[in-house]
Amino acid sequence: MLDARLLKCAEYIQGSAVCDVGTDHGQLPVYLIRNKLCQKVIACDIRPKPLEAARQNITKTGLTEQIQTILSDGLQMIPDACLTDIVIAGMGGETMIHILETCPWSLEQKTLILQPMTKHEILRKWLYENGYAILQETCVPDGHFLYAIMQVIYTGQPVKPDDLQIYFGKMSLTDPDGRAYAEHILTQLRKIRDGRQDMALSKTIDLLEGALL
Repeated sequence: MLDARLLKCAEYIQGSAVCDVGTDHGQLPVYLIRNKLCQKVIACDIRPKPLEAARQNITKTGLTEQIQTILSDGLQMIPDACLTDIVIAGMGGETMIHILETCPWSLEQKTLILQPMTKHEILRKWLYENGYAILQETCVPDGHFLYAIMQVIYTGQPVKPDDLQIYFGKMSLTDPDGRAYAEHILTQLRKIRDGRQDMALSKTIDLLEGALL
């Protein structure tokens, strides 16, 4: 069974052909095919050992015709092959930016499902400024952690994001989990402000606090 964050990633899948970047043990691709959420998956990883573990799991489930495994640094060795969706989950926001920047083919008409572990605000800012739009975003609590999961498309229309877009993204602040995420971000920002005595950051915090009123 998938954990809560990967289940939400699966819910955001829109099309029939998926690439799971950083597949680790291949749990998400197996789940997608078993539950008929898509027709084929490319499972890739930069590390040979996790990819071999994924290959073994896929073989055990008898899904080798629907799931292809490829050793790849991000999307660099992945054929476009009419992919509809790309899942990048469980890595830092800056690593995700690198993967998108170095993709050798166009990301137009692809649905991106992004689940960063760190640097959410850096990832969002880069997405907005480089012509991507966040369609949906959800906070998924799992144990002591709060995971942000984004559904993104490339529009080719860069925008300058404001602080709400950078720090809260498309989170619903009326949803309990979305609000918990926002409050967690504010707690982190207050700690940074108090350490640096950063007045510019104080203005950002005031704005974000106002959005929660």
